[in-house]
Amino acid sequence: MKKLASFTFILIGLFAVLTVTAQEKSVTSVTATKEKGYTVLNTGQPIILYRYQHASHSPKEVEKYVPKYYFTTRISNVLQELTKGNLKKAFPAAHAFHDALEANFKEDKDLIAYDDFHKVFKVDRIYTTTVK
Repeated sequence: MKKLASFTFILIGLFAVLTVTAQEKSVTSVTATKEKGYTVLNTGQPIILYRYQHASHSPKEVEKYVPKYYFTTRISNVLQELTKGNLKKAFPAAHAFHDALEANFKEDKDLIAYDDFHKVFKVDRIYTTTVK
């Protein structure tokens, strides 16, 4: 019985590793298609934002699959999770941009805010006004 439990544990662990490895495969702006659940939120900006929405299987599961947000830059087309830390890494020399991110966004979830007056996402507005 112990051997069966150990074997089952090993199989579960192997499955988990393979699943995580498969999901870590880089998604690029070319492979992030609507069919795969990605939507481009803005085009022609220095920071292109993407929303990933997992297709729910029933109305009850919609809340379980909240959207995730990613971005790409003109330098790299590999999608990165939309966080202040990742934005700072994407633009390492833009210190005014880093300071503006800290001043304008309390949490990472706020980075998706839209500026109704200027008709752009706030992160794009901040980038274009701080980076010369």
